[in-house]
Amino acid sequence: MTDAEWAAVRPGDARGLSRLGRAYAFFRRWREQGLITEFHDRMRGKVREREGREAEPAAGIIDAQSVRAAATLPAASRGCDGGKKVPGRKRHIVTDTLGLLLVIRSPPRTPATGTPRQDC
Repeated sequence: MTDAEWAAVRPGDARGLSRLGRAYAFFRRWREQGLITEFHDRMRGKVREREGREAEPAAGIIDAQSVRAAATLPAASRGCDGGKKVPGRKRHIVTDTLGLLLVIRSPPRTPATGTPRQDC
């Protein structure tokens, strides 16, 4: 979850708010120390072993997706996929052969050169 997603969580009672703050403190600390990635990698290895595979994948599948950007994002952080005519951002993912996520990257938008496209 992102910081904004954590902020949007509305607990039902005052005690829930303190528990939420404590949970977020753990999450933030784990994220800063790289433990979220560590937990993800370990869980992926367990799932692969349960499926009768080696814990570490030997092959990956690469894909790029165009993701529509929210209207609230500044225009400078969005681009346009001219082939699909989708205004937004590009997201690159690598999965193993079971479809389990290995890597996800959303590269920063590069500055436009020349005349901007009008068809997005």
